[in-house]
Amino acid sequence: MPRFTIFKKILVITLLLSLLPLLVSSAILLLNLQSTSARLSTEISQSDDRQAVESLQMKARDLAENIKDFLHQCESDLLFLSRSPLSRSALLDFYQTRLSEVWQRGASSTAAQGTHEFLPVYRSIALIDKNGREQVVIRNGRFLARDQLADVSNPANTEFKSETYFHKVRTLKPGEIYVSHLTGFHVGKQEQLAGAPDPESAYDGRMYQGVIRFGAPLFDAKGAFNGMVLLSLDHRHLMEFTQHIDPGRNASSLFPSYQSGNYAFLFDDEGWIITHPKFWDIRGVDPAGKLVPPYNARSTKAEIDSGRIPFNLDHAGFVHPGYPKVSAAVRAKQEGYVDITNVGGAKKIMAFAPIFYDTGEYARYGVFGGVTIGFQVDRFHEAARKGGRLIARQLGEHRRTSGVIILLTALVSALSAWLLSRGISIPLRQLTQSAAKLAAGDSAARVAVNSADEIGVLAQTFNTMADELDRRKMSLLATLDELRKSRREILDERNFKASVLESISSGIVTFSPEGFLTSINRTGRLFLGDHVTEGMHFREVFQGWGVLGDRIAHVFASNSGYGRETFRFDHAPGKTHFDVGFFPIGHDSEHGLTITLRNETERENLHEEMMRLDRLASLGKLSAGIAHEVRNPLTGISLLLDDLHDQAASNSADKELIKKALAEIERVEKLVNALLNYSSPVRAEFRECDLNRLVNDTVLLLRRPCEKQQVQLLLDEGEVPPFRLDPEKIKQAVLNIIKNAQQALPRGGRIEVRTAVRDRHAVIEISDDGPGIATEDLPLIFEPFFTRKGAGTGLGLSITQRIIEEHQGRVRVESAPGKGTRFTVELPLGGQGKAERP
Repeated sequence: MPRFTIFKKILVITLLLSLLPLLVSSAILLLNLQSTSARLSTEISQSDDRQAVESLQMKARDLAENIKDFLHQCESDLLFLSRSPLSRSALLDFYQTRLSEVWQRGASSTAAQGTHEFLPVYRSIALIDKNGREQVVIRNGRFLARDQLADVSNPANTEFKSETYFHKVRTLKPGEIYVSHLTGFHVGKQEQLAGAPDPESAYDGRMYQGVIRFGAPLFDAKGAFNGMVLLSLDHRHLMEFTQHIDPGRNASSLFPSYQSGNYAFLFDDEGWIITHPKFWDIRGVDPAGKLVPPYNARSTKAEIDSGRIPFNLDHAGFVHPGYPKVSAAVRAKQEGYVDITNVGGAKKIMAFAPIFYDTGEYARYGVFGGVTIGFQVDRFHEAARKGGRLIARQLGEHRRTSGVIILLTALVSALSAWLLSRGISIPLRQLTQSAAKLAAGDSAARVAVNSADEIGVLAQTFNTMADELDRRKMSLLATLDELRKSRREILDERNFKASVLESISSGIVTFSPEGFLTSINRTGRLFLGDHVTEGMHFREVFQGWGVLGDRIAHVFASNSGYGRETFRFDHAPGKTHFDVGFFPIGHDSEHGLTITLRNETERENLHEEMMRLDRLASLGKLSAGIAHEVRNPLTGISLLLDDLHDQAASNSADKELIKKALAEIERVEKLVNALLNYSSPVRAEFRECDLNRLVNDTVLLLRRPCEKQQVQLLLDEGEVPPFRLDPEKIKQAVLNIIKNAQQALPRGGRIEVRTAVRDRHAVIEISDDGPGIATEDLPLIFEPFFTRKGAGTGLGLSITQRIIEEHQGRVRVESAPGKGTRFTVELPLGGQGKAERP
């Protein structure tokens, strides 16, 4: 048996390792590509179907919502008109101001781009008396002459010869309205086409002119029926919702292509089509006012050719069973889609959505009807077919390229394997012979290879390695001892620094030059939260800390601005003022940045409170002095002017001036009394009282003035047990807050007063829906003499705050411009005010 040498082994293994994976992977790749190609084509097709259906359903929902809003706007117009003076000028002004844009075709093929016009929303407006006689009618922009007015109590006299809106409106109650189904004379196929081959090119044909009637009854002073007002919605504005939708191009179109199947239409709750590119599909009446029967399986060829076949989905199951299902689903207030074929033979997907509306004749099902949007099925799969063809072409190119690569790789691999095997086997054979001599006992011998290649270097290195092994071992042991000693010293130093940093009352955080957190002490975590972890960017760390993030970014960007600054943050109770330090690590922050945080809130609050107490003490002394000094001269002036007023009867002008002077002196007297009350308040007298009764008395006192101002004053009493308080002072505090709220509602509004118990405190909440308080004024509202009303002393809320503080309670205010204001008064239930005993 021939020996399988290392040369042959290396040659065979190298060939297998280089060629076998390539062959196997290429085969698997080709199989996977073919499978993926088929699967991808199927998934693209299914994805296109899903996306198209979802897009159509979304468009249908949006369109249904827009139509619902449009109908409710018509209701609002009707109610507005029924409650307005119904003069001829008012009716004409209403007609001329209710306009909406209509994009319609021109009169010939040269006007294919159409025109945009703002047309009246209502085709006519009519005022009808209690007997059904038209009194005023505006139609097509002009008033009808007296001899053109009709008695619409007889349906035969109505515009479309069979309308019963007068009899239905006269049965309505005040506030109710009547909404009819679409009414108009039916347009036949040849009338619309006028010789054109299809609806898209029928520029000169007859247009469908129909209306939806909105009627509201009128009543006299005794509540008896006194007539009605009638708005007739122009059908062109309803057509505008669907006329220009082209889902195939995903853009607006002047007139949709019926043959393509890519168009939208509306149908009402009875299944009748009310907007459509084919006008002969829209419900309508014949010249005698009789409703034209719908297209059905028994329709004659003559009716079909003439287009005397309005389309009702409930009767169109013979065209496609999906039509009645759509109509039934919409009446059940459901949306969805169906695969369908229209009369023109176009296969399409039709998405539908109900138009929720329950007024007038539409109250039966709660829907006005439905919106449908159709799109041709084969257009959905165009992208899938293109993708499949592209994948197949790329797959064929890949097969050819793979074959060439495999062939070239096999040749190169065979040559490389032969050279590699030969280059390794010969030096190894020589090395084996030298090693055998060493194994035979020649301990002084070394492995010798007479070559200068890597194997020769390997043999020489092996000989030197044995000599160096002992020396390196000893050196390594000594190095390990030194490393253990150094590690202990580093750990001791690190623990010392960590204990110092953790004991500091300031927060200390460090960031890398790129702005990422590298360390934080315990105080820093108390300030910033436990969610902060190393590696977070400084903007995440200081999120919610105002401009601090921008300030740090400026330090990093400019390598300047180091030092300490004081910042104020609305961060948390007791943590609003911080002394922040910025210190570089290394030259110009080359190794990062250190941020220190020291909470100065308590010191700042104490400083502000001391300044406030000093101001209030000075203000009290000043107020008392001014009040006493001003009061005596005012009394004398008031008496003298009173005498002059009695003696000035002959001169009415002088008497009026003296009267005004006395009024101004009385106003100054009130200000002096307010100053005296503020500077020398009456000592509080505490006794056990019912807070709800006290607040109820205050609300009753102010309810009449509020009603005169059209302000609704409401009281919601919670369960509050009796406790000790000064009833007169608390009543004064509540009175001041409610009066402030009343003054903030000059045009009427709502004030709500609530009482409750929270956390062993009696709570009084007083809120209004007024204009609110400006943000910059909120810190000042409890300051003496601060007011934005142009009148008053500005002492009301300051006195209120002092009363609440006497009761060891607190008062808070929440407000924002345009969102109203809420005052919250909290009084302790268990304690009593400081001024209880003399």
